[in-house]
Amino acid sequence: MHNLPKSLFDNGDYPILSAQNIHNGFIDFSTKRYVDINTFLKERRRTNIESGDVLLTIVATIGRTAIIKDNTDFLLQRSVCVIKPKRCVLPSYLKYYLDTSKTQAYMQSNAHGSAQAGLYLNQVAEIEIMLPTLKEQERIVSILDRFDSLCNDISSGLPAEIEARQKQYEYYRDKLLSF
Repeated sequence: MHNLPKSLFDNGDYPILSAQNIHNGFIDFSTKRYVDINTFLKERRRTNIESGDVLLTIVATIGRTAIIKDNTDFLLQRSVCVIKPKRCVLPSYLKYYLDTSKTQAYMQSNAHGSAQAGLYLNQVAEIEIMLPTLKEQERIVSILDRFDSLCNDISSGLPAEIEARQKQYEYYRDKLLSF
């Protein structure tokens, strides 16, 4: 989507998302910019966003990725590229591949501009992707999903564990020091 006039923002139910809304594989739908149904339908014709599409930030913070799961009633600003994987590519595999150090380095080294670095769509199209069979992609995704889940469980579970240990410490400290 090209930049819309600011007069169209805050006037509807359909969010306009940008690179700021793509974080660690997730799409953050909180935004202050919305458009009405007519603007949404007009702009939506340019890019038919579908479940399974991979989003890639290409302006400012380059290289963040997410997969569209189910909610597709939003527009994207030009800072986010929509990649529609072919049948021979699993969206999760593509996302993980775009997240690799090698691909991230390619994107950073090919970014242009001084005030706000960006990638051209043809540069995104030139990213070489190692493409194993679908079965091998499934195996790779399964392994990486388990690691991702483990990391997320640790980062959400660790603070709770620390808090529980702190309470346990305080309980025993108070018991030991109450004469």
